Amino acid sequence: MTLPSPISIFEIVGYARAHWVPIIICSNKNFMNIHPQCPSLEDLNIDREEDPSQIDERSMKLLSKIKSEAIKLAKIPQQIHEESFHKGEAYMLERIESNGTLFSYFSSTFFMIYSLLALGYKKDHHLIKNAIEGMKSFLFEEKDLYYIENSPSTVWDTALISSALHIAGVKDSDTMIASSTQYLLNHQHTTFGDWVINCPDTPPGGWGFSPINTMVPDIDDTTAALRALAPSTIAKKTPSTAWKKGVNWVISMQNKDGGWAAFEKNITNKWLSFIPFRYQDRVLFDPSTADLTGRTLHFLGEYTNIDRNSATIKKGIHWLKKHQLEDGSWYGRWGICYIYGTWAAVTGLLACGVNRSDPSIERAINWLNSIQNNNGGWGESCSSDMKMKYTPLYASTPSQTAWALDALIHYYDKPTKEIELGMEFLLSSFEKTNWTIEYPTGAGLPGGFYIHYHSYNYIWPLVTISNYQRKYL
Repeated sequence: MTLPSPISIFEIVGYARAHWVPIIICSNKNFMNIHPQCPSLEDLNIDREEDPSQIDERSMKLLSKIKSEAIKLAKIPQQIHEESFHKGEAYMLERIESNGTLFSYFSSTFFMIYSLLALGYKKDHHLIKNAIEGMKSFLFEEKDLYYIENSPSTVWDTALISSALHIAGVKDSDTMIASSTQYLLNHQHTTFGDWVINCPDTPPGGWGFSPINTMVPDIDDTTAALRALAPSTIAKKTPSTAWKKGVNWVISMQNKDGGWAAFEKNITNKWLSFIPFRYQDRVLFDPSTADLTGRTLHFLGEYTNIDRNSATIKKGIHWLKKHQLEDGSWYGRWGICYIYGTWAAVTGLLACGVNRSDPSIERAINWLNSIQNNNGGWGESCSSDMKMKYTPLYASTPSQTAWALDALIHYYDKPTKEIELGMEFLLSSFEKTNWTIEYPTGAGLPGGFYIHYHSYNYIWPLVTISNYQRKYL
């Protein structure tokens, strides 16, 4: 076999990997599950061949190479083929959480069930039954409608709410805070996940998105949890080992380019860019992003005693300055979108000692001021991440307004006209009941997966209003 192997399955980001493995198994097994009562979906079977004009020359060459070598793959001995199925099966079984789900995701679990059936598992097998029960646990009802959460956000919500309450002045001794602190401590990860492949010398210490997630920690949830634990740490109530392990895990996950990604370290194999896959940079890769890098720098600068002249801080600042866009904004990967990234970058840079007169800061502030809506708020369309260009919503949302305002508050010594107008809108938004309150401002996959965090309409306004009060009143 002469097929080159510049790409390992572990060089694809974990959330994509958890879906690809079961899909590849089903595809290679040509597995179908047809029931007489299933509706016909033949109308969806349309010609989806790529327009050659939309694929660059290098991708066309790679596709041609893959096609020619794939013919040779058909001649691989059956034993090797079967070994591949066994490895794929083992990969899935080793990553099943306690509630039966794969990687704690509904979608990957859905594909896992079909791949297990393709491998010969019976429908009443305990792994399949447990997986179905786990998927059912992600079902919830709201306003007489049923929804599926792809992964419950309980840890994320708890950390953000607890931190917001701290910022608003709720004492650490409050029973509500004490309870959330213990909850977060109970959900700090103690086992190794796939992240250890590129970070082998670091013990576990991160947090994940959901309470049933024990092996897929991420940077944003970890810094959010540590923010929530910071006041009790200062008061010597939080075990120092939990704090130290969390901070150490965050710092060790810094990419070699100086930024921070979401789940894994240095998942940036450039060979992946040859794959003609839509939004490949945000589906296959786990690159450094402005929102993760900015929020991590903000945490390190505001909540730890790390030296601002350390290599960690300097490399992070350099990454952000290098990736600022011409108009002064930054692209945010996990929130919508340029407002989110710019807020994270500005607050992160300022927290780590970058002077307010720095050109990168001034350009960002000018951009935020320039996109304020007439009603005083800010709003950005989800289509921004598809177009890779700031796209106004022509309406204002509470969370995006709070992000933009928070950046301005961190920058200005005194309230400006833009800040005052923004605060008026923000205070009035608690009374609103229109569509802007439910507009998703959390990002998953461009064009296909957006998240409406119900708590965002309260968390981020509370943080911003508290910061305004602390600085100006």
